Amino acid sequence: MSQAVAQPPARPAHWIVSGGYDTLFFTGSLAFPMLLWAAFAHGVLTGVGVYVAFQLLFNMPHNVQTWTMSVFDAEDRAREGRRYLVALLVIVGLIGGAMLLSPQGVYPWIRDALVYWGYYHLVRQHYGFQRLYERKMAVVGAPPSTRESFAYGRYLDIVSYAPLLLRFRDPELMTIRAAGRGVWIRHPVLPDLAAKLVLFVYLACIAAAVAHHVAAAARGRKALLPRAMLLLSVTACFGLAGLFATDIVVAIALVTAFHNVQYLGLVLFHNRTRADLEEREGVRTGQNLPVDWIRAGRVLPYALMTFGYGLLLLAPRATFRSVLLAELPLTAMVALHYYVDSRIWRFQSYPKLARYLKLRP
Repeated sequence: MSQAVAQPPARPAHWIVSGGYDTLFFTGSLAFPMLLWAAFAHGVLTGVGVYVAFQLLFNMPHNVQTWTMSVFDAEDRAREGRRYLVALLVIVGLIGGAMLLSPQGVYPWIRDALVYWGYYHLVRQHYGFQRLYERKMAVVGAPPSTRESFAYGRYLDIVSYAPLLLRFRDPELMTIRAAGRGVWIRHPVLPDLAAKLVLFVYLACIAAAVAHHVAAAARGRKALLPRAMLLLSVTACFGLAGLFATDIVVAIALVTAFHNVQYLGLVLFHNRTRADLEEREGVRTGQNLPVDWIRAGRVLPYALMTFGYGLLLLAPRATFRSVLLAELPLTAMVALHYYVDSRIWRFQSYPKLARYLKLRP
Protein backbone atom coordinates (compact mmCIF):
# COMPACT_ATOMS: atom_id res chain seq x y z
CA MET A 1 0.00 0.00 0.00
CA SER A 2 2.81 2.41 0.89
CA GLN A 3 4.46 1.78 -2.46
CA ALA A 4 1.21 2.55 -4.28
CA VAL A 5 0.84 5.80 -2.37
CA ALA A 6 4.44 6.79 -3.08
CA GLN A 7 4.04 6.39 -6.83
CA PRO A 8 3.48 9.59 -8.82
CA PRO A 9 -0.09 10.13 -10.02
CA ALA A 10 -0.89 8.80 -13.46
CA ARG A 11 -0.89 11.35 -16.23
CA PRO A 12 -4.48 12.35 -17.00
CA ALA A 13 -5.83 10.87 -20.21
CA HIS A 14 -7.65 12.81 -22.90
CA TRP A 15 -10.99 11.30 -21.88
CA ILE A 16 -13.23 13.05 -19.36
CA VAL A 17 -13.59 9.85 -17.31
CA SER A 18 -12.28 6.92 -19.35
CA GLY A 19 -12.59 5.55 -22.85
CA GLY A 20 -15.31 3.08 -21.93
CA TYR A 21 -17.28 5.48 -19.71
CA ASP A 22 -17.16 8.34 -22.20
CA THR A 23 -18.18 6.10 -25.08
CA LEU A 24 -21.15 4.73 -23.15
CA PHE A 25 -22.48 7.97 -21.69
CA PHE A 26 -21.20 10.84 -23.82
CA THR A 27 -21.07 9.50 -27.38
CA GLY A 28 -22.58 6.01 -27.52
CA SER A 29 -25.58 7.38 -25.59
CA LEU A 30 -27.21 7.95 -28.99
CA ALA A 31 -28.12 4.25 -28.94
CA PHE A 32 -30.68 4.79 -26.17
CA PRO A 33 -32.99 7.25 -28.01
CA MET A 34 -32.52 5.20 -31.17
CA LEU A 35 -34.24 2.34 -29.37
CA LEU A 36 -37.24 4.61 -28.79
CA TRP A 37 -37.29 5.52 -32.47
CA ALA A 38 -37.10 1.85 -33.48
CA ALA A 39 -39.96 1.02 -31.10
CA PHE A 40 -42.06 3.77 -32.68
CA ALA A 41 -41.16 2.78 -36.25
CA HIS A 42 -42.16 -0.86 -35.63
CA GLY A 43 -45.41 -0.01 -33.86
CA VAL A 44 -44.28 -1.09 -30.41
CA LEU A 45 -44.80 2.44 -29.05
CA THR A 46 -47.14 5.20 -30.16
CA GLY A 47 -46.05 8.84 -30.17
CA VAL A 48 -47.57 9.23 -26.71
CA GLY A 49 -45.77 6.07 -25.58
CA VAL A 50 -42.46 7.47 -26.80
CA TYR A 51 -43.15 10.71 -24.92
CA VAL A 52 -43.95 8.94 -21.63
CA ALA A 53 -41.01 6.53 -21.95
CA PHE A 54 -38.47 9.24 -22.69
CA GLN A 55 -39.81 11.43 -19.87
CA LEU A 56 -39.70 8.69 -17.23
CA LEU A 57 -36.54 6.89 -18.37
CA PHE A 58 -34.43 9.84 -19.47
CA ASN A 59 -35.73 13.38 -19.12
CA MET A 60 -36.99 13.41 -15.54
CA PRO A 61 -34.05 11.39 -14.15
CA HIS A 62 -31.75 13.89 -15.88
CA ASN A 63 -33.79 16.80 -14.55
CA VAL A 64 -33.47 15.73 -10.93
CA GLN A 65 -29.68 15.44 -11.24
CA THR A 66 -29.55 19.24 -11.41
CA TRP A 67 -31.07 19.43 -7.94
CA THR A 68 -28.32 17.14 -6.54
CA MET A 69 -25.86 19.92 -7.38
CA SER A 70 -28.05 22.85 -6.32
CA VAL A 71 -31.20 22.84 -4.17
CA PHE A 72 -30.31 19.52 -2.44
CA ASP A 73 -26.90 20.89 -1.53
CA ALA A 74 -26.77 22.90 1.70
CA GLU A 75 -23.85 25.06 0.59
CA ASP A 76 -25.36 26.04 -2.75
CA ARG A 77 -28.81 26.45 -1.23
CA ALA A 78 -27.44 28.91 1.32
CA ARG A 79 -25.76 30.91 -1.42
CA GLU A 80 -28.34 30.73 -4.21
CA GLY A 81 -31.53 29.56 -2.51
CA ARG A 82 -33.27 32.94 -2.58
CA ARG A 83 -32.47 33.33 -6.27
CA TYR A 84 -33.89 29.88 -7.02
CA LEU A 85 -37.06 30.65 -5.05
CA VAL A 86 -37.63 33.93 -6.87
CA ALA A 87 -37.05 32.21 -10.20
CA LEU A 88 -39.58 29.49 -9.33
CA LEU A 89 -42.21 32.05 -8.27
CA VAL A 90 -41.71 34.04 -11.47
CA ILE A 91 -41.93 30.90 -13.62
CA VAL A 92 -45.06 29.59 -11.86
CA GLY A 93 -46.70 33.02 -11.98
CA LEU A 94 -45.92 33.58 -15.64
CA ILE A 95 -46.85 30.12 -16.91
CA GLY A 96 -49.75 29.51 -14.52
CA GLY A 97 -51.16 32.99 -15.13
CA ALA A 98 -51.06 32.48 -18.89
CA MET A 99 -52.75 29.09 -18.53
CA LEU A 100 -55.58 30.58 -16.49
CA LEU A 101 -56.04 33.95 -18.18
CA SER A 102 -55.10 33.32 -21.80
CA PRO A 103 -54.94 29.58 -22.56
CA GLN A 104 -55.41 30.05 -26.30
CA GLY A 105 -53.63 33.37 -26.69
CA VAL A 106 -50.55 33.97 -24.54
CA TYR A 107 -49.88 30.48 -23.21
CA PRO A 108 -49.15 28.81 -26.58
CA TRP A 109 -46.45 31.43 -27.19
CA ILE A 110 -44.91 30.74 -23.78
CA ARG A 111 -45.10 26.99 -24.36
CA ASP A 112 -43.33 27.31 -27.70
CA ALA A 113 -40.73 29.67 -26.22
CA LEU A 114 -39.93 26.93 -23.66
CA VAL A 115 -39.48 24.42 -26.50
CA TYR A 116 -36.92 26.66 -28.20
CA TRP A 117 -35.24 27.50 -24.88
CA GLY A 118 -34.92 23.77 -24.27
CA TYR A 119 -33.37 23.29 -27.70
CA TYR A 120 -30.84 26.02 -26.99
CA HIS A 121 -30.16 24.32 -23.65
CA LEU A 122 -29.33 21.05 -25.46
CA VAL A 123 -26.93 22.72 -27.88
CA ARG A 124 -25.11 24.54 -25.07
CA GLN A 125 -24.44 21.24 -23.30
CA HIS A 126 -22.62 19.89 -26.33
CA TYR A 127 -20.51 23.02 -26.47
CA GLY A 128 -19.69 22.40 -22.79
CA PHE A 129 -18.55 18.85 -23.59
CA GLN A 130 -16.41 20.21 -26.42
CA ARG A 131 -14.66 22.53 -23.97
CA LEU A 132 -14.15 19.69 -21.46
CA TYR A 133 -12.46 17.56 -24.10
CA GLU A 134 -10.31 20.48 -25.19
CA ARG A 135 -9.15 21.00 -21.62
CA LYS A 136 -8.18 17.33 -21.55
CA MET A 137 -6.37 17.74 -24.88
CA ALA A 138 -4.37 20.57 -23.34
CA VAL A 139 -3.37 18.41 -20.37
CA VAL A 140 -1.84 15.74 -22.61
CA GLY A 141 0.04 18.36 -24.61
CA ALA A 142 -2.22 18.61 -27.67
CA PRO A 143 -4.27 21.78 -27.11
CA PRO A 144 -6.35 23.09 -30.03
CA SER A 145 -5.77 26.67 -31.11
CA THR A 146 -8.25 29.34 -30.08
CA ARG A 147 -9.32 29.60 -33.71
CA GLU A 148 -9.94 25.84 -33.94
CA SER A 149 -11.90 25.78 -30.68
CA PHE A 150 -14.06 28.67 -31.88
CA ALA A 151 -14.58 26.99 -35.27
CA TYR A 152 -15.81 23.75 -33.70
CA GLY A 153 -18.10 25.69 -31.39
CA ARG A 154 -19.69 27.16 -34.52
CA TYR A 155 -19.68 23.69 -36.11
CA LEU A 156 -21.86 22.47 -33.23
CA ASP A 157 -24.18 25.43 -33.75
CA ILE A 158 -24.58 24.64 -37.45
CA VAL A 159 -25.11 20.88 -37.15
CA SER A 160 -27.60 21.45 -34.30
CA TYR A 161 -29.65 24.37 -35.64
CA ALA A 162 -29.60 23.63 -39.38
CA PRO A 163 -31.74 20.46 -39.02
CA LEU A 164 -34.25 22.47 -36.97
CA LEU A 165 -34.39 25.18 -39.63
CA LEU A 166 -34.93 22.53 -42.30
CA ARG A 167 -38.00 21.33 -40.39
CA PHE A 168 -39.34 24.88 -40.70
CA ARG A 169 -39.95 24.27 -44.42
CA ASP A 170 -43.22 22.49 -43.61
CA PRO A 171 -45.54 23.31 -40.67
CA GLU A 172 -46.54 19.64 -40.51
CA LEU A 173 -43.01 18.75 -39.43
CA MET A 174 -43.45 20.95 -36.35
CA THR A 175 -46.95 19.74 -35.42
CA ILE A 176 -47.45 17.42 -32.44
CA ARG A 177 -50.30 15.01 -33.11
CA ALA A 178 -51.72 13.08 -30.17
CA ALA A 179 -55.16 12.11 -28.87
CA GLY A 180 -56.80 13.20 -32.11
CA ARG A 181 -55.58 16.81 -32.06
CA GLY A 182 -52.63 18.71 -33.40
CA VAL A 183 -50.50 21.27 -31.59
CA TRP A 184 -48.34 23.40 -33.89
CA ILE A 185 -45.04 24.69 -32.55
CA ARG A 186 -44.91 28.20 -34.00
CA HIS A 187 -42.15 29.09 -36.44
CA PRO A 188 -41.62 31.05 -39.66
CA VAL A 189 -42.07 28.92 -42.77
CA LEU A 190 -38.74 28.61 -44.55
CA PRO A 191 -38.90 29.27 -48.33
CA ASP A 192 -37.62 26.52 -50.60
CA LEU A 193 -34.58 28.52 -51.74
CA ALA A 194 -33.61 29.32 -48.13
CA ALA A 195 -33.98 25.64 -47.19
CA LYS A 196 -31.62 24.65 -50.00
CA LEU A 197 -29.10 27.24 -48.85
CA VAL A 198 -29.26 25.96 -45.25
CA LEU A 199 -28.80 22.39 -46.49
CA PHE A 200 -25.77 23.43 -48.56
CA VAL A 201 -24.11 25.20 -45.61
CA TYR A 202 -24.91 22.23 -43.36
CA LEU A 203 -23.36 19.64 -45.69
CA ALA A 204 -20.37 21.86 -46.50
CA CYS A 205 -19.68 22.33 -42.80
CA ILE A 206 -19.69 18.57 -42.19
CA ALA A 207 -17.41 18.00 -45.18
CA ALA A 208 -14.96 20.65 -43.95
CA ALA A 209 -14.83 19.07 -40.47
CA VAL A 210 -14.17 15.62 -41.92
CA ALA A 211 -11.41 17.02 -44.16
CA HIS A 212 -9.81 18.81 -41.20
CA HIS A 213 -9.78 15.66 -39.08
CA VAL A 214 -8.31 13.56 -41.90
CA ALA A 215 -5.57 16.13 -42.46
CA ALA A 216 -4.85 16.47 -38.72
CA ALA A 217 -4.62 12.70 -38.29
CA ALA A 218 -2.26 12.49 -41.27
CA ARG A 219 0.00 15.05 -39.57
CA GLY A 220 0.11 12.87 -36.44
CA ARG A 221 -2.12 15.08 -34.31
CA LYS A 222 -2.73 13.55 -30.87
CA ALA A 223 -5.80 13.25 -28.66
CA LEU A 224 -8.32 13.96 -31.44
CA LEU A 225 -10.51 10.89 -30.96
CA PRO A 226 -12.67 11.81 -27.91
CA ARG A 227 -13.71 15.20 -29.23
CA ALA A 228 -14.16 13.77 -32.73
CA MET A 229 -16.50 11.09 -31.35
CA LEU A 230 -18.52 13.77 -29.59
CA LEU A 231 -18.78 15.85 -32.78
CA LEU A 232 -19.82 12.77 -34.76
CA SER A 233 -22.49 11.70 -32.28
CA VAL A 234 -23.99 15.21 -32.07
CA THR A 235 -24.01 15.48 -35.86
CA ALA A 236 -25.71 12.10 -36.19
CA CYS A 237 -28.28 12.76 -33.46
CA PHE A 238 -29.48 16.15 -34.65
CA GLY A 239 -29.28 15.10 -38.30
CA LEU A 240 -31.40 12.00 -37.74
CA ALA A 241 -33.92 13.93 -35.64
CA GLY A 242 -34.17 16.91 -37.97
CA LEU A 243 -34.03 15.24 -41.36
CA PHE A 244 -35.43 11.73 -40.94
CA ALA A 245 -37.73 11.60 -37.89
CA THR A 246 -40.92 13.01 -39.38
CA ASP A 247 -42.89 12.74 -36.12
CA ILE A 248 -41.92 15.76 -33.98
CA VAL A 249 -42.41 13.86 -30.70
CA VAL A 250 -39.91 11.23 -31.84
CA ALA A 251 -37.52 13.97 -33.00
CA ILE A 252 -37.74 15.69 -29.61
CA ALA A 253 -37.20 12.38 -27.83
CA LEU A 254 -34.10 11.67 -29.95
CA VAL A 255 -32.24 14.91 -29.25
CA THR A 256 -33.41 15.23 -25.65
CA ALA A 257 -32.78 11.64 -24.52
CA PHE A 258 -29.29 11.83 -26.05
CA HIS A 259 -28.64 14.93 -23.95
CA ASN A 260 -30.24 13.29 -20.90
CA VAL A 261 -27.96 10.24 -20.87
CA GLN A 262 -24.87 12.44 -21.30
CA TYR A 263 -25.97 14.59 -18.38
CA LEU A 264 -26.74 11.58 -16.17
CA GLY A 265 -23.26 10.23 -16.79
CA LEU A 266 -21.52 13.54 -16.12
CA VAL A 267 -23.41 14.36 -12.91
CA LEU A 268 -22.98 10.82 -11.60
CA PHE A 269 -19.22 11.12 -12.19
CA HIS A 270 -19.21 14.55 -10.50
CA ASN A 271 -21.14 13.30 -7.46
CA ARG A 272 -19.10 10.11 -7.12
CA THR A 273 -15.84 12.07 -7.25
CA ARG A 274 -17.14 14.50 -4.64
CA ALA A 275 -18.25 11.66 -2.36
CA ASP A 276 -14.88 9.87 -2.74
CA LEU A 277 -12.86 13.02 -2.05
CA GLU A 278 -14.91 13.94 1.01
CA GLU A 279 -14.64 10.40 2.36
CA ARG A 280 -10.88 10.30 1.77
CA GLU A 281 -10.21 13.74 3.24
CA GLY A 282 -12.76 13.53 6.04
CA VAL A 283 -14.15 16.93 5.07
CA ARG A 284 -17.78 17.58 4.17
CA THR A 285 -18.19 20.64 1.98
CA GLY A 286 -21.90 20.81 2.75
CA GLN A 287 -24.82 18.56 3.59
CA ASN A 288 -26.09 16.84 0.47
CA LEU A 289 -28.32 13.79 0.90
CA PRO A 290 -27.89 12.32 -2.63
CA VAL A 291 -24.10 12.59 -2.33
CA ASP A 292 -24.34 10.94 1.11
CA TRP A 293 -26.24 8.04 -0.49
CA ILE A 294 -23.52 7.65 -3.12
CA ARG A 295 -20.82 7.76 -0.43
CA ALA A 296 -22.61 5.02 1.50
CA GLY A 297 -23.22 2.94 -1.65
CA ARG A 298 -27.00 3.24 -1.24
CA VAL A 299 -28.14 2.89 -4.84
CA LEU A 300 -31.81 2.16 -4.14
CA PRO A 301 -32.82 5.48 -2.52
CA TYR A 302 -30.86 7.38 -5.17
CA ALA A 303 -32.69 5.47 -7.94
CA LEU A 304 -36.08 5.86 -6.25
CA MET A 305 -35.54 9.61 -5.93
CA THR A 306 -34.51 9.83 -9.58
CA PHE A 307 -37.47 7.94 -11.03
CA GLY A 308 -40.02 8.86 -8.38
CA TYR A 309 -39.49 12.51 -9.19
CA GLY A 310 -40.66 11.90 -12.76
CA LEU A 311 -43.76 10.01 -11.62
CA LEU A 312 -44.61 12.83 -9.23
CA LEU A 313 -44.45 15.52 -11.93
CA LEU A 314 -46.25 13.50 -14.60
CA ALA A 315 -49.05 12.30 -12.30
CA PRO A 316 -51.19 15.50 -12.46
CA ARG A 317 -51.06 15.55 -16.27
CA ALA A 318 -51.96 11.87 -16.50
CA THR A 319 -54.77 12.17 -13.93
CA PHE A 320 -56.40 15.37 -15.23
CA ARG A 321 -55.89 15.13 -18.97
CA SER A 322 -58.41 17.80 -19.92
CA VAL A 323 -57.18 20.36 -17.36
CA LEU A 324 -54.51 22.61 -18.80
CA LEU A 325 -53.29 23.67 -15.37
CA ALA A 326 -52.28 20.04 -14.72
CA GLU A 327 -49.29 20.67 -17.02
CA LEU A 328 -47.95 23.34 -14.69
CA PRO A 329 -45.83 21.18 -12.30
CA LEU A 330 -43.93 19.52 -15.15
CA THR A 331 -43.59 22.68 -17.25
CA ALA A 332 -42.51 24.88 -14.34
CA MET A 333 -39.88 22.46 -13.05
CA VAL A 334 -38.43 21.93 -16.52
CA ALA A 335 -38.16 25.71 -16.95
CA LEU A 336 -36.54 26.04 -13.53
CA HIS A 337 -34.09 23.31 -14.51
CA TYR A 338 -33.07 25.31 -17.59
CA TYR A 339 -32.43 28.34 -15.42
CA VAL A 340 -30.54 26.61 -12.60
CA ASP A 341 -28.53 24.44 -14.98
CA SER A 342 -27.37 27.53 -16.85
CA ARG A 343 -25.73 28.70 -13.60
CA ILE A 344 -24.24 25.65 -11.88
CA TRP A 345 -21.82 24.75 -14.69
CA ARG A 346 -19.95 28.06 -14.60
CA PHE A 347 -16.40 27.20 -13.55
CA GLN A 348 -15.67 30.76 -12.38
CA SER A 349 -18.69 30.78 -10.06
CA TYR A 350 -18.20 27.15 -8.95
CA PRO A 351 -14.43 26.57 -8.67
CA LYS A 352 -14.95 23.10 -7.15
CA LEU A 353 -16.38 21.89 -10.47
CA ALA A 354 -12.89 21.42 -11.91
CA ARG A 355 -11.87 19.34 -8.90
CA TYR A 356 -14.98 17.14 -8.94
CA LEU A 357 -14.60 16.60 -12.71
CA LYS A 358 -10.89 15.84 -12.22
CA LEU A 359 -9.73 18.70 -14.37
CA ARG A 360 -6.51 20.53 -13.70
CA PRO A 361 -6.83 24.30 -13.15
